[in-house]
Amino acid sequence: MSLNNKVRNMILKFCANLNFLFAENNAPYLERLYMAKQAGFRGIEISYPDKISLDDLIKTKNETNLELVLMNIKLGSEPDTAFGSTSLPNLENTFQQHFLDTIALAKKLNCHKIHLMSGKVKNESREKHLKTYIKNLKFAVEHLEKEKILGLIEPINGYAVPDYFLNNYKTAVDVIKEIDSPYLKLMVDLYHLQHIQGDVTNSIKELMPIIGHFQIAQVPNRNEPNAFGELNYEYIFDIIKNSGYRGWIGCEYKPKDGTSHGLNWITQYGFKL
Repeated sequence: MSLNNKVRNMILKFCANLNFLFAENNAPYLERLYMAKQAGFRGIEISYPDKISLDDLIKTKNETNLELVLMNIKLGSEPDTAFGSTSLPNLENTFQQHFLDTIALAKKLNCHKIHLMSGKVKNESREKHLKTYIKNLKFAVEHLEKEKILGLIEPINGYAVPDYFLNNYKTAVDVIKEIDSPYLKLMVDLYHLQHIQGDVTNSIKELMPIIGHFQIAQVPNRNEPNAFGELNYEYIFDIIKNSGYRGWIGCEYKPKDGTSHGLNWITQYGFKL
């Protein structure tokens, strides 16, 4: 690879999803921040930290100087809300409280992206879920616009989460177009994209105007991007780079033989953390 290609590849920047990376031996969550920093990451993604001391999290974040790129919306402890409540009929008050709690925390942590998880379809129709979903996202966007925080919705494939409401890109695109706010965009996890519809090249190009965040993992086993599998990430990274995308790319994969050992894909593809 030429020097010019190496320089151009450095345009892409990668953040560590701490639900997946540095989780070996059940490493405590705060220790994962130090491990990510030591590995060279400059940004991280996390779940809503309801089991971590906020003061300790802020202290650790400040010590590591890591950017908190993305956090998931607060989830409920009940099975019905374990994957979010944004689309769940009759639980609008639950969603609003979870969302407002997340907004407040994101401001304290200087986080500018929130993943608004839809929840699972159980007893109500998809039509009723869709109506609730749009209603709740409109509520969310009013606050997101005020706080200059980007809301993200992500289609998740049915192999990973059966009965997840937002399980296709057509619904996601239609909802984003209907709400029509620069503060609601699409999160494309290439692992889910391949499972849901494939045609990765054309999908990225068509969806790019509304994409606010990428995540990566190989298919089908959700390991490092250079693992043996269906996707050619050397080609895919070129597609993303040439599209003009300059945001973060989340590393949400399951390390096959330990996080640090698996990070060789960074240099293999000519990148630098």
